[in-house]
Amino acid sequence: MPRLTEQERQEIIRYIEADKPLPDKYRFLLFEDKREVELVWKGRGNGED
Repeated sequence: MPRLTEQERQEIIRYIEADKPLPDKYRFLLFEDKREVELVWKGRGNGED
């Protein structure tokens, strides 16, 4: 995980204390998301018509 500056840490704390969602900038810095996402729907051509 990349190191955050003191200013970034304080800003994250302010968001948490205010019960506000973290901006994407911080979410992606703090939490790795390695899940794969796949959209599946009827008629997509995957044999499930």
